[in-house]
Parts: sequence; structure tokens; C-alpha cells
Amino acid sequence: MVTRYDEPVEMISHFTGGTVRPCRFRWNGHVYHIASVSSKWESREGAYPLYHYVVRTEGEDVYEIHFDTSDLTWILDFHYSE
Repeated sequence: MVTRYDEPVEMISHFTGGTVRPCRFRWNGHVYHIASVSSKWESREGAYPLYHYVVRTEGEDVYEIHFDTSDLTWILDFHYSE
């Protein structure tokens, strides 16, 4: 089952060598530690790139999130569950 959220999250991430690596995020009062990034890609919204990630948390949940460079916010797009 796929649930769409389109909600902002608080993210801790590493910015090194021109790359971004999401580490953990807070959403709905819970902190989710990212165990792995299974895919990533870039898209554009006007002049600003969006960096998309499909991540697996330590609890084995899978989320799709993106970083919006126009306002430096992180958005939770989807939660994938069985």
C-alpha cells in the first residue's frame, strides 16, 4: 500500500562533496533513523533542483522524501507499506 503525505519534515542530513545524504527525520512527533538509501534522483521545479530519495528506516519502513532547494525544506512524499 502506498500513502501520499506531501508534508514537511525536520531532517538531519550530511552535505559533503556536493552530495546530500539524509540521516534521520522527525515527523508526527517521531524520529526515524535512515538505515539506507535505495534510490535517488534529481528533478526540477522551475530553476530549482529537487533531490528525491527512497529511504529505508531502521524499523524497515520505506519512505520517499525530497529536498527542495528553492526554500531548503524536506518533504515526505510517500510511505510504502505492506
